[in-house]
Amino acid sequence: MSEHKSDAEIIKHTHNTARFFTETRHVSWVLLFATVMWGVYGYFNMPQRKDPDIPIRQALVLCAWPGATAEKIEELVTRRIEEKVAENVKVDKIESNTRTGVTAVYITLVEGVGETGKEFDDIKLKLDSITDLPQGAGPINFIKDFGDTSALMLTVASPRVTETGVAIRARAVQRAIEETRAAAEPSAGSTRITLVQGLPAAVPLELVRRPVRLFADAAILRTAVRSC
Repeated sequence: MSEHKSDAEIIKHTHNTARFFTETRHVSWVLLFATVMWGVYGYFNMPQRKDPDIPIRQALVLCAWPGATAEKIEELVTRRIEEKVAENVKVDKIESNTRTGVTAVYITLVEGVGETGKEFDDIKLKLDSITDLPQGAGPINFIKDFGDTSALMLTVASPRVTETGVAIRARAVQRAIEETRAAAEPSAGSTRITLVQGLPAAVPLELVRRPVRLFADAAILRTAVRSC
């Protein structure tokens, strides 16, 4: 015979999140207040930089040995550099690329390193202790400033020109070409070339005449064109 429970008994012995927070309102208010305060704290302490500071965990060691073969540099220079770098416990990966006359050792620190600068300084001190490189090899250059990059973006915009304005400029260019060609001496069997540089009317002609003249002189010297 099956046992039937009333709705009151089922509700009494059934527990869920909504019922808990409804019956224990003091706990609900405390948790709500803590959540709001946590959100306010996170809002005012979140990074607000346009370009957030991302720690760079990679560095590069370069050592030149002009005239030496790659095998010789690998044996006498690269391995010694790798051994010194490996003495730092925060180093995760060491990769080397040895070529004729130069070796490059790439260093990667473990993830989660808080002060990368401190670890790189320690590696630099260890590399400075290598004072008995073969004759002609060195110096050891330690490059750690991969993150010190700067970028500057300039945007140049000009107002839109109407079709009437373009037509006026085109007629002015056509008139200048016709006057220049009329004043030049005609040459039989040659093809004339006109070089047009579009610039705003506010730009002084003296600023553009010299670059255009240099271009024309270079073309004449290469016998690409001939001055009329």
